[in-house]
Amino acid sequence: MAKDKCECPAGAPAWLTTFSDLMSLLLCFFVLLVSMSRIIERDFFVAAGSLRGAFGLMKDDPAIVRLENIPLPTLKNIQRAIVDKSISSLQDFIRFRRLGSDVKVVVSDKGVALSISSPLLFDSGRAEIKPESYMLLEKMFDIARGWPNVIRVEGHTDNTRIISGIYESNWDLSFARALSVVQFAVQFSKIHPSRLAPVAYGEYRPVADNLTEEGRAKNRRIEIFMEYKKENEDPFK
Repeated sequence: MAKDKCECPAGAPAWLTTFSDLMSLLLCFFVLLVSMSRIIERDFFVAAGSLRGAFGLMKDDPAIVRLENIPLPTLKNIQRAIVDKSISSLQDFIRFRRLGSDVKVVVSDKGVALSISSPLLFDSGRAEIKPESYMLLEKMFDIARGWPNVIRVEGHTDNTRIISGIYESNWDLSFARALSVVQFAVQFSKIHPSRLAPVAYGEYRPVADNLTEEGRAKNRRIEIFMEYKKENEDPFK
């Protein structure tokens, strides 16, 4: 006599439906936890850097970019992504062009600071930007597209006396150079003029001794400061 065949009910068993509902609820719960959590970005980047170094992926030159305090207090996530991508692109450009000795980038919790050796941008005693430096400046100002804050461009020189008749002093030369960089940002990088401030320090804020040629070369520079926090409102308004 043939055995009776087992007649299984159609569809999934009842317990599987309950189990699926439970998994869906758990997934929603953990998604909610992640969305409400606060990631400590400084610790995150330290951990990420350690992993990159362990896998041989960290090739950044610390002389070019120094990541001191990573948190960006006033930037939204999408702005942060734009800034990070632009900094990475600039770093790759500096490394590829071997400009590490002439261009310095410092990222901190206050903002991004850039220092460019003047001979890289200008001929001696001149304030016209060299065309071959356009791409470098464009990549620098790409960083500023991530937020609407003020960008300060400072001109610095050494204490060598100017002998050409174009500028009366190093102060005039440093301002003309800072203004040229500001005008480049407006015309080519499309930065709004209200965000830019040219500043001239001439020979009066050296970073090295002017007694040696090496020291004077370090003092001839353009510095660009992009702060995350907006400046205080005009007290006269």
